[in-house]
Amino acid sequence: MKRFLLVGAMLALGSAATWAGTICPAGSGSNPFPHSPDNAATGCNAVLTIAANGSVSVAIPDSAPYEGSEDVLIGVVNNSATGVTSLSLSGGSAAAYPIFGFDGDGMCIYTFVGSGYCASTYYQTDPGDYAGPTTTFVNISSDENSGTVNFSPGVAPNGGTAYFSLEGTPSTSLTGTVTGTGTGTGAVGAPALSTWGMGLLVLMLVGLSFRLMKKQTA
Repeated sequence: MKRFLLVGAMLALGSAATWAGTICPAGSGSNPFPHSPDNAATGCNAVLTIAANGSVSVAIPDSAPYEGSEDVLIGVVNNSATGVTSLSLSGGSAAAYPIFGFDGDGMCIYTFVGSGYCASTYYQTDPGDYAGPTTTFVNISSDENSGTVNFSPGVAPNGGTAYFSLEGTPSTSLTGTVTGTGTGTGAVGAPALSTWGMGLLVLMLVGLSFRLMKKQTA
């Protein structure tokens, strides 16, 4: 029985990476992302980090679009002391794929960890099919290369996160400005499910290994 539990724990540990990244979700279910970006870490193509002073920096942990063409998963980390309720984003000049040039194939046409929210009406068509569970898109420019992402609830301070998808291959030309602040009520500093799960499974493996060794040496 103990050996069975040990094998089970090892199998679960091997599949834990498909649960979620620390910011963006991983593909799962009947129609997963063709590519789950940066799956062992952030889960995102690009990460927007809001610093303590409110400035926004961009990192590209995985340049391969999640749907194999030109769409990207965007994560947001709020390291400021104030909740963030909106971000103004721009994709830079003369982008081949304007970041708000939505064409009906956002993240919600796929199944992923936590994708149940996509069943709601807003998420069935553009722009909602590109939205995360706490986001909506407004003020999209005529050239579709800039717009505003609203968060409800706001992205919590001191480490809160959110995610959504956009058009365009990952690029540091993506720029962001905080345009709205308020009380963020999302999870603050909570590890993603994959982090908790991996830690628990490691403890299980260690404990079961010690029990098996003690039994064999007894």
